[in-house]
Amino acid sequence: MGIYLVVSLFQRDGDGLTNMLQLEESDLQFFRETLNVPEEDPLLYGEYQINPEANEKIYQRYGFKLDLDKYDCFAGYKTDKL
Repeated sequence: MGIYLVVSLFQRDGDGLTNMLQLEESDLQFFRETLNVPEEDPLLYGEYQINPEANEKIYQRYGFKLDLDKYDCFAGYKTDKL
């Protein structure tokens, strides 16, 4: 069992989960700072919305950009693989 960062994508014009992306390699501190995670959640087990500024930082660091016009995207660490 490992801990993985999971990005959940929800269709903006609907309520349903569209897709989930799992990052095998991620930097907890980078995501805590990028997503403005409160101190009460030091391991980022909550889900935090990815805004345009965070999306750009993730793109610069990891090389992918999410379509925030089409999806509401959230990130958080999970203990099980997808």
